[in-house]
Amino acid sequence: MPKKLSKNPLPQSSSTISSLSTITTSSTASGNPVNPALSLLPPSLTDPSLPLPKLIVFDLDYTLWPFWVDTHVTPPLKPNAQHSSATDRYGEEYGFYCDVPGILYTLPLAGPKIGVASRTSAPGLARDLLKMLHIPAPTPLTDDATPAPPMGKPEKPKRALEVFDGLMEIYPGSKIRHFESLQKRTGIRYQDMLFFDDESRNRDTETLGVTMWVVRDGLSWGEIEAGVNEWRKRRGFVKMPDATELP
Repeated sequence: MPKKLSKNPLPQSSSTISSLSTITTSSTASGNPVNPALSLLPPSLTDPSLPLPKLIVFDLDYTLWPFWVDTHVTPPLKPNAQHSSATDRYGEEYGFYCDVPGILYTLPLAGPKIGVASRTSAPGLARDLLKMLHIPAPTPLTDDATPAPPMGKPEKPKRALEVFDGLMEIYPGSKIRHFESLQKRTGIRYQDMLFFDDESRNRDTETLGVTMWVVRDGLSWGEIEAGVNEWRKRRGFVKMPDATELP
Protein backbone atom coordinates (compact mmCIF):
# COMPACT_ATOMS: atom_id res chain seq x y z
CA MET A 1 0.00 0.00 0.00
CA PRO A 2 1.36 3.45 -0.84
CA LYS A 3 1.94 5.88 1.97
CA LYS A 4 -0.83 8.35 2.65
CA LEU A 5 0.05 11.83 1.47
CA SER A 6 0.04 14.42 4.22
CA LYS A 7 -1.26 17.73 2.90
CA ASN A 8 -0.65 19.56 6.18
CA PRO A 9 2.87 20.44 7.31
CA LEU A 10 4.06 18.47 10.29
CA PRO A 11 4.28 20.31 13.60
CA GLN A 12 7.63 21.81 14.40
CA SER A 13 10.04 19.28 15.85
CA SER A 14 10.46 18.99 19.60
CA SER A 15 14.14 19.80 19.24
CA THR A 16 15.27 23.01 20.88
CA ILE A 17 16.25 24.26 17.44
CA SER A 18 13.80 25.93 15.07
CA SER A 19 14.15 25.90 11.31
CA LEU A 20 11.81 28.81 10.82
CA SER A 21 13.17 31.85 9.05
CA THR A 22 12.87 33.90 12.25
CA ILE A 23 14.98 32.78 15.21
CA THR A 24 16.16 34.15 18.51
CA THR A 25 19.84 34.82 18.99
CA SER A 26 22.00 35.64 21.96
CA SER A 27 23.66 39.00 22.19
CA THR A 28 27.35 39.63 22.48
CA ALA A 29 28.83 41.78 25.21
CA SER A 30 28.43 44.80 22.94
CA GLY A 31 24.71 44.09 22.54
CA ASN A 32 24.97 42.97 18.91
CA PRO A 33 23.34 39.65 17.93
CA VAL A 34 25.57 36.71 17.12
CA ASN A 35 25.52 35.09 13.70
CA PRO A 36 21.94 33.78 13.42
CA ALA A 37 22.95 30.82 11.29
CA LEU A 38 25.20 29.47 14.03
CA SER A 39 22.38 29.57 16.55
CA LEU A 40 20.37 27.21 14.34
CA LEU A 41 22.79 24.37 15.05
CA PRO A 42 22.14 22.04 17.98
CA PRO A 43 25.00 22.17 20.52
CA SER A 44 25.90 18.55 19.76
CA LEU A 45 26.80 19.58 16.20
CA THR A 46 29.05 22.45 17.26
CA ASP A 47 31.12 20.55 19.83
CA PRO A 48 34.73 21.09 18.68
CA SER A 49 35.82 17.82 20.32
CA LEU A 50 33.58 15.72 18.06
CA PRO A 51 33.76 15.43 14.24
CA LEU A 52 30.97 15.65 11.70
CA PRO A 53 30.49 13.54 8.57
CA LYS A 54 32.15 15.04 5.51
CA LEU A 55 29.12 14.32 3.32
CA ILE A 56 25.50 14.16 4.47
CA VAL A 57 23.08 12.80 1.87
CA PHE A 58 19.28 12.98 1.85
CA ASP A 59 16.53 11.04 0.14
CA LEU A 60 13.70 13.25 -1.19
CA ASP A 61 10.28 11.58 -0.84
CA TYR A 62 9.07 11.36 2.77
CA THR A 63 12.49 12.56 3.91
CA LEU A 64 12.80 16.17 2.73
CA TRP A 65 9.15 16.50 1.69
CA PRO A 66 5.93 14.65 2.67
CA PHE A 67 4.91 13.10 -0.65
CA TRP A 68 6.03 11.00 -3.58
CA VAL A 69 6.92 13.47 -6.29
CA ASP A 70 6.33 10.91 -9.06
CA THR A 71 2.93 9.82 -7.69
CA HIS A 72 1.24 12.77 -6.01
CA VAL A 73 2.44 15.77 -8.03
CA THR A 74 0.90 16.62 -11.41
CA PRO A 75 2.81 19.19 -13.49
CA PRO A 76 3.04 21.98 -14.31
CA LEU A 77 4.20 23.48 -11.02
CA LYS A 78 3.89 27.11 -9.96
CA PRO A 79 5.70 28.55 -6.90
CA ASN A 80 4.00 30.87 -4.44
CA ALA A 81 5.27 34.42 -3.97
CA GLN A 82 7.65 33.41 -1.17
CA HIS A 83 8.88 30.30 -2.99
CA SER A 84 8.15 28.30 0.17
CA SER A 85 5.84 25.93 -1.71
CA ALA A 86 4.48 25.24 -5.18
CA THR A 87 1.09 24.21 -6.51
CA ASP A 88 0.49 21.65 -9.22
CA ARG A 89 -2.10 21.48 -12.00
CA TYR A 90 -4.88 20.66 -9.53
CA GLY A 91 -3.98 23.38 -7.04
CA GLU A 92 -2.41 21.00 -4.52
CA GLU A 93 0.40 22.61 -2.52
CA TYR A 94 3.80 20.98 -2.03
CA GLY A 95 6.81 21.97 0.05
CA PHE A 96 9.42 20.78 2.52
CA TYR A 97 8.89 19.43 6.02
CA CYS A 98 9.05 22.42 8.35
CA ASP A 99 12.60 21.89 9.70
CA VAL A 100 14.15 21.21 6.30
CA PRO A 101 14.87 24.79 5.08
CA GLY A 102 16.85 25.57 8.24
CA ILE A 103 18.72 22.28 8.00
CA LEU A 104 19.68 22.80 4.36
CA TYR A 105 20.76 26.38 5.06
CA THR A 106 22.83 25.64 8.16
CA LEU A 107 24.53 22.26 7.75
CA PRO A 108 26.93 23.39 4.99
CA LEU A 109 28.04 26.27 7.24
CA ALA A 110 29.08 23.69 9.84
CA GLY A 111 31.44 22.01 7.38
CA PRO A 112 29.77 18.99 5.74
CA LYS A 113 28.86 18.89 2.09
CA ILE A 114 25.25 17.90 1.47
CA GLY A 115 23.76 15.86 -1.36
CA VAL A 116 20.69 14.02 -2.62
CA ALA A 117 20.17 10.35 -3.49
CA SER A 118 16.68 9.64 -4.84
CA ARG A 119 15.34 6.77 -6.93
CA THR A 120 12.24 8.70 -8.07
CA SER A 121 10.94 7.93 -11.54
CA ALA A 122 10.26 11.66 -12.07
CA PRO A 123 13.75 13.19 -11.76
CA GLY A 124 12.89 16.21 -13.91
CA LEU A 125 9.88 17.08 -11.78
CA ALA A 126 11.92 16.67 -8.59
CA ARG A 127 14.57 19.04 -9.91
CA ASP A 128 11.92 21.55 -10.98
CA LEU A 129 10.53 21.58 -7.45
CA LEU A 130 14.02 22.00 -5.97
CA LYS A 131 14.48 25.01 -8.24
CA MET A 132 11.20 26.58 -7.14
CA LEU A 133 11.59 26.05 -3.38
CA HIS A 134 13.88 28.66 -1.83
CA ILE A 135 15.96 28.52 1.33
CA PRO A 136 15.82 31.87 3.17
CA ALA A 137 18.52 33.16 5.47
CA PRO A 138 17.33 33.31 9.09
CA THR A 139 16.23 36.63 10.53
CA PRO A 140 17.77 37.24 13.97
CA LEU A 141 15.82 38.46 16.97
CA THR A 142 17.26 40.04 20.09
CA ASP A 143 16.72 38.55 23.54
CA ASP A 144 13.48 40.50 23.94
CA ALA A 145 12.11 38.96 20.70
CA THR A 146 12.36 42.13 18.63
CA PRO A 147 13.99 42.17 15.19
CA ALA A 148 17.72 42.74 15.45
CA PRO A 149 19.44 45.45 13.40
CA PRO A 150 20.61 44.12 10.04
CA MET A 151 24.16 42.81 9.98
CA GLY A 152 25.44 44.01 6.63
CA LYS A 153 23.65 43.44 3.36
CA PRO A 154 20.69 41.04 3.64
CA GLU A 155 21.36 37.65 2.12
CA LYS A 156 19.10 36.63 -0.73
CA PRO A 157 17.27 33.30 -0.47
CA LYS A 158 18.88 30.43 -2.36
CA ARG A 159 17.15 27.94 -4.57
CA ALA A 160 17.14 24.58 -2.81
CA LEU A 161 18.83 23.12 -5.87
CA GLU A 162 21.86 25.33 -5.25
CA VAL A 163 22.63 24.29 -1.68
CA PHE A 164 23.60 20.79 -2.85
CA ASP A 165 26.38 22.19 -5.04
CA GLY A 166 25.58 19.74 -7.82
CA LEU A 167 25.80 16.62 -5.61
CA MET A 168 22.46 15.20 -6.69
CA GLU A 169 21.86 11.65 -7.86
CA ILE A 170 18.18 11.66 -8.85
CA TYR A 171 17.14 8.74 -11.06
CA PRO A 172 15.62 5.25 -10.70
CA GLY A 173 17.90 2.46 -9.59
CA SER A 174 19.93 1.28 -6.64
CA LYS A 175 21.03 3.75 -3.98
CA ILE A 176 24.36 1.93 -4.07
CA ARG A 177 24.83 3.27 -7.59
CA HIS A 178 23.97 6.76 -6.31
CA PHE A 179 26.63 6.56 -3.62
CA GLU A 180 29.25 5.12 -5.92
CA SER A 181 28.77 8.17 -8.12
CA LEU A 182 28.89 10.58 -5.16
CA GLN A 183 32.08 8.96 -3.89
CA LYS A 184 33.73 9.17 -7.29
CA ARG A 185 32.79 12.84 -7.69
CA THR A 186 33.80 13.98 -4.20
CA GLY A 187 36.64 11.64 -3.29
CA ILE A 188 35.09 11.34 0.18
CA ARG A 189 35.35 7.92 1.83
CA TYR A 190 32.09 6.04 2.36
CA GLN A 191 32.95 5.87 6.07
CA ASP A 192 32.74 9.67 6.18
CA MET A 193 29.20 9.72 4.73
CA LEU A 194 25.85 9.82 6.54
CA PHE A 195 22.60 9.02 4.73
CA PHE A 196 19.04 9.92 5.77
CA ASP A 197 16.24 7.89 4.15
CA ASP A 198 12.74 6.77 5.14
CA GLU A 199 13.01 3.26 3.67
CA SER A 200 14.85 0.53 5.57
CA ARG A 201 15.50 -1.38 2.34
CA ASN A 202 18.12 1.22 1.46
CA ARG A 203 20.32 0.01 4.30
CA ASP A 204 22.12 -1.95 1.60
CA THR A 205 24.17 1.25 1.19
CA GLU A 206 25.85 0.33 4.47
CA THR A 207 27.66 -2.51 2.69
CA LEU A 208 29.77 0.27 1.18
CA GLY A 209 30.64 1.69 4.60
CA VAL A 210 28.00 4.45 4.63
CA THR A 211 26.06 5.05 7.87
CA MET A 212 22.31 5.21 7.20
CA TRP A 213 19.72 6.65 9.58
CA VAL A 214 16.05 5.77 9.00
CA VAL A 215 13.78 8.83 9.13
CA ARG A 216 10.35 7.98 10.52
CA ASP A 217 8.24 11.13 10.15
CA GLY A 218 10.23 13.47 7.95
CA LEU A 219 13.59 15.10 8.48
CA SER A 220 13.90 17.23 11.61
CA TRP A 221 16.71 18.58 13.76
CA GLY A 222 16.07 15.71 16.15
CA GLU A 223 16.66 13.21 13.33
CA ILE A 224 19.82 15.05 12.30
CA GLU A 225 21.21 14.85 15.84
CA ALA A 226 20.31 11.17 16.16
CA GLY A 227 21.89 10.33 12.81
CA VAL A 228 25.10 12.22 13.57
CA ASN A 229 25.32 10.56 16.99
CA GLU A 230 24.96 7.14 15.35
CA TRP A 231 27.66 7.98 12.81
CA ARG A 232 30.00 9.07 15.61
CA LYS A 233 29.24 5.94 17.63
CA ARG A 234 30.10 3.65 14.73
CA ARG A 235 33.32 5.54 14.09
CA GLY A 236 34.38 5.33 17.73
CA PHE A 237 33.96 9.01 18.53
CA VAL A 238 32.61 9.23 22.06
CA LYS A 239 32.18 12.35 24.16
CA MET A 240 34.24 11.96 27.31
CA PRO A 241 32.79 13.36 30.55
CA ASP A 242 34.33 16.57 31.81
CA ALA A 243 37.06 16.08 34.38
CA THR A 244 36.14 17.06 37.92
CA GLU A 245 38.46 18.42 40.52
CA LEU A 246 39.46 16.08 43.31
CA PRO A 247 38.65 17.27 46.84
